[in-house]
Amino acid sequence: MTLNPPEIRLSTVIMAHPRRQAAARRLSEAHPALAADVVTDPQPQGPPSALRTARLAWQAVGTGATHHLVLQDDAVLPPDFADTVTALVAERPAAAVSLFSEWGSRTANAVRAAALLGHDWAPVVDDYLPSVALVLPAALALGFEEYARAKATPDATDDVTLLDYLHGVEKVVPVAGPVDHANPPSLVGNDVMGPRSAACLAPRTAPPRTSAPSTLPTMTTVPYFCWWEQLAVAYVHDPQSPDGWRREPAEETLARRGVGRDQVLDALRAALETVPHRRLVHDRVSDVLLTEVWTTAYTLGVVTRELGGTPDPARATARTALATLAPGALRRVVPAPWLSTVGELLTPLVENAVLRGAEAGAADGTTR
Repeated sequence: MTLNPPEIRLSTVIMAHPRRQAAARRLSEAHPALAADVVTDPQPQGPPSALRTARLAWQAVGTGATHHLVLQDDAVLPPDFADTVTALVAERPAAAVSLFSEWGSRTANAVRAAALLGHDWAPVVDDYLPSVALVLPAALALGFEEYARAKATPDATDDVTLLDYLHGVEKVVPVAGPVDHANPPSLVGNDVMGPRSAACLAPRTAPPRTSAPSTLPTMTTVPYFCWWEQLAVAYVHDPQSPDGWRREPAEETLARRGVGRDQVLDALRAALETVPHRRLVHDRVSDVLLTEVWTTAYTLGVVTRELGGTPDPARATARTALATLAPGALRRVVPAPWLSTVGELLTPLVENAVLRGAEAGAADGTTR
């Protein structure tokens, strides 16, 4: 029996600092179907804080709305966004639905694993809730202010406070996300992070689904490139850790699976023999960083294989997701004008690493 999707009545707010009010207005006018109001920082002269504005934005649920969407003023939306977001929320009406996942986040690698296995949704596995474009059921949206007033510290951020507030609520991102990030100068000091673009931006036109939407299974190990320290690490689910995750070097993650560092490096050396524009790769990225990016992608292949099925980098969505791994990893150490080229140069290596890791995972034969 086919169930009718729930009726979604969406209200929308764009949160902005007064210095970006014009940009927020342009965003609203470009998408009239959203009927989006603009909410601005009530204390613009105070210390930078997105939480002040977010508290107002989440209170502004429209009368009769079933769900509430809050957009940040630097969100980039496709022309048909109103229809797209409604359809996505109808698939996950009880969940917190983040419509943007940043290319260097932990959740970005959950998105990549999901794309490699052909899933439509991935769990949020960051230590914050991605909130550039976020939808909550109306009742949850309205409850955020009371929680923030009681629990948030003066220096708290909106995305971390939202994650804490929504403890126990399913938090997901669509694998092919409809929202990108404009990367304007940050008002809260985030420029030090480098460009923050989408992990897997949905194409403007996509073929219709031929099956029911599926979600990546729960991840207990999340490979991650730490772009602060330029290291391949992994986050392992650990109930004893304060946020439920324990960080460790990716080498340790692989060693527990019987995969030694020499095996990983031998695979990299073999891959470099066949990669296009090998000399240019070495000119643009140091061998040290190349090894860390390779190790991250290799670990992603191992972990994805453990989640069920054989990773397929040839899937269109997987190719899109894997193409952002290197730029998301290196955005602080590669000049922004070179990021696109470096991403193109390294994508064949990233895809190769995923396949080699999946082969190693299959040989190990364990599931975690």
